[in-house]
Amino acid sequence: MKRLLIVLLLLVTGCHSGSDSKDALVVVSAPLTAQPWIGQFLERGARLAARDSGIRVQVRDNGGSAQTAVAIARDAVRDGAVALIMDGVGARAVAAVTDPAHLAVFIAFEGGASLIDPKAAPTLFRLAPANTYLCRRLADYLADTKPGTKVAVLSDDSAYGREGAAAVKADLLHDDVAVVFDQAVPEQSRDLSAQVLAARRKGATLVVLWSRAPTMAALVRAARSSGWDVPVVGGPTTEDPLVRQQLADHPEWVDGLGFVSFRITSESGPAPFAAYRKTYEKAYGTDEVGVTSGGKKVFMPPDWSTYPYDAVRLVAAAIEHAGAATAAKVYAALQTVSITGANGDERGFGPDDREGVSPDDMYFAHFEGMRFVPNRDDKLSTVLPMVPQ
Repeated sequence: MKRLLIVLLLLVTGCHSGSDSKDALVVVSAPLTAQPWIGQFLERGARLAARDSGIRVQVRDNGGSAQTAVAIARDAVRDGAVALIMDGVGARAVAAVTDPAHLAVFIAFEGGASLIDPKAAPTLFRLAPANTYLCRRLADYLADTKPGTKVAVLSDDSAYGREGAAAVKADLLHDDVAVVFDQAVPEQSRDLSAQVLAARRKGATLVVLWSRAPTMAALVRAARSSGWDVPVVGGPTTEDPLVRQQLADHPEWVDGLGFVSFRITSESGPAPFAAYRKTYEKAYGTDEVGVTSGGKKVFMPPDWSTYPYDAVRLVAAAIEHAGAATAAKVYAALQTVSITGANGDERGFGPDDREGVSPDDMYFAHFEGMRFVPNRDDKLSTVLPMVPQ
């Protein structure tokens, strides 16, 4: 009888082990109201992975506010969360809260260089393309394919805009690409006619804009309505459906609008992302952009949601590796575990590595008929498949 009681006791304690991922809480700090596209993909990707792993996910709206993001981080530490996923707003201030608690934070959108430092902010991990890679590729691309280009660099005054513009200018200078105009505008600016006129008078033959989606739409409207058909290239927010929605009255203005971002499919081919997309759309349905092309609705591929999805799966792998669902154990294990990501790429970090996306994965795309397609004048981009939209 005593032996039977001991066996039963071991079984009971095993069922309540801290290694059970169902005991783990991951908090998502998302700009649900301030930037709905980013907020939605952060929430949906995390919840989809949590459904498969059993991890609990709590989603909170940071409203695009660094102060609110810090408050959410404090609550996550208090509630015993094992990881925090966020867009990146206020990340270094968040690190001041999470570093002492050894709470891992995944930045799943913003690429600013100042956000990641393994020594100064060790709990910040990035699962998104870094500006260092995006802007270097963009500068090299312009130098190689558009020699003699005179660039106007514009940005909004958000941290996202400032950091992107600074990286772009530095890389253009490195590649001897002429920057003839450079200006930041308030984030809420909706009339950029003065900036467009000034850039045009400076002789710009291409505009690089690093900003939130509304500013991108405002720039295109100001340029095209004035009769200036200058090429415009942006960062990842160009893909935000809001850009196309705000220009839906003139769909021809969207044609040719370009951006640099991460390649959606991996070197192994389109099958892994197609499988992920099938799972995503079974759970949430297709994401409508809110515009039509040729009389048909345009749909958004769930590309960015793969990053929070992979973050939750990395947490699950870390819990299994550590044998415990605690913040400190998960943080330590994240520096050794790796997974195959939703699109087929490998995801993982090291003790001195906090970037989870390879610099080789950046590509260029442009819009044709409200859908974006890979550029045909870049070696990597031209071999990528068209993702159905």
